Amino acid sequence: MRRVYVFTAATLTCLAAGVLAFVSPWFLLFLLPAAILGYIAVILTLTVFRFGPRGGDFQQRIYQLITGETGARPGTVLDVGCGSGGLAIAIATSAPECTVVGIDSWSDDWEYSSLQCEHNASCMGVAGRVTFHRQSAAALTFPDASFDTVVSCLTFHEVREAPDRADAITEALRVLRPGGRFVFLDLFRAPGHFTSIQHVRDAVSRAGGSITQERVLQELLPLPYPLHDGKVLGHAMLLTGIRDQSSSAGTGITVDA
Repeated sequence: MRRVYVFTAATLTCLAAGVLAFVSPWFLLFLLPAAILGYIAVILTLTVFRFGPRGGDFQQRIYQLITGETGARPGTVLDVGCGSGGLAIAIATSAPECTVVGIDSWSDDWEYSSLQCEHNASCMGVAGRVTFHRQSAAALTFPDASFDTVVSCLTFHEVREAPDRADAITEALRVLRPGGRFVFLDLFRAPGHFTSIQHVRDAVSRAGGSITQERVLQELLPLPYPLHDGKVLGHAMLLTGIRDQSSSAGTGITVDA
């Protein structure tokens, strides 16, 4: 919502400047940025609406999609880029025996915080099985092979600390135990964030992972306007797979095949 407010305020400012055209025609030039900023504000507003309950609750539906891919017994789970804790809480709710750790940098660009996550987990009755830590997805502090399952929802493309955003994928797989499962949803087809989908596949392979499913989000969950647009979720893909049992990449351990 903060971005909605910023772009809306900028649009109104440009429109107000355009009204001064009666003083000088040069003020009409402000109508061009007003149109561009206004379009962005509309897209952001509609996106927020679509993610909410009244607009189809697509955020929760995406969480349910990821949760369904983690299996009935996900064990110890790491949520990379947990935001407000929604996905971590959804997994903990669906699998009562599991424990979930959520990490996020909670940068100033977002309204989320660890306190908000803890409050949300408490409201849903899973505070005893979900914990949250402030960390960068580019440099996790957990030892190698610490988790049975690793998930991430629309985070890797936001990791500014990694020169190559695919490195954050490699880091996420480093803490996944051999034989463990990963479920990643991100804008993997967006050239502005990732070099190519093949580059993502190579990063998974280097980390000892094997992709078992590679699906465009739109095929799994039909998206309405504007979510299907390339500037929103049009480039989103779901990747699921496992860390190879024989893999010792980045862990310093050897596992018998």
